[in-house]
Amino acid sequence: QILAETQLNAVLKSTAGVAGLTAKELTGMASALQKQTRFGDEAIIKAQSLMLTFTKVGKEVFPDAIEAVLNMSEAMGQDLQQGVIQVGKALNDPILGVTALRRVGVQLSDQQVDLVKKFTETGQIAEAQKIILSELETQFGGVAKASGETMPGALDQMNHAVGDVSESIGKVFSKVIIEAADDVTEFAESVNESLPLLQGFGNTLGTLIEKAGLFNIFTGNTAFAIARTNTEAKKAA
Repeated sequence: QILAETQLNAVLKSTAGVAGLTAKELTGMASALQKQTRFGDEAIIKAQSLMLTFTKVGKEVFPDAIEAVLNMSEAMGQDLQQGVIQVGKALNDPILGVTALRRVGVQLSDQQVDLVKKFTETGQIAEAQKIILSELETQFGGVAKASGETMPGALDQMNHAVGDVSESIGKVFSKVIIEAADDVTEFAESVNESLPLLQGFGNTLGTLIEKAGLFNIFTGNTAFAIARTNTEAKKAA
């Protein structure tokens, strides 16, 4: 949730809020759609962030565009990112978008295509976008919400609700967790910085052990030679 909202704020900043929507409005929209569909608010917020990059999709059509993405993704069994790219491209450039939508089975009538072209060429982009969204509504409208009313939908919504509780608990402990993580990171970095010293110590210790081993072999061989000499001397006597 934190990562999704951070990304959303970053996109709002980079696009200078051209869509005319605030982060609070967008997260509120995502929360409402989570309660009605099978999609979690984190996934919806990520979809919103991607849709914001299509800067010609303004406040007037943005909510309908997101719902169109949810419906289309649910109906076609695809992820939201793919749906956003398809719908976002179509809305950002309506004339080319009509052709792109045909490739995924969304057919506009000749009259609709002519209107899209007319509105786009006269600078009435929002009107052209509404025609495209209207056709998407005709073909996929209500699919996401209908799926949310099924047993799988109820289970998904239950999991999302439990996840929201976990997020709330996480926010309570976030400061402690961040501090603990920072402490562990600092410790790990200090250990990493000490590795050259430890390596040098290890090399020295290894050399000492090696020399001690050679010394033991030498003294052992010498003791054996002395003992053998004494034994042979006793036999000779």
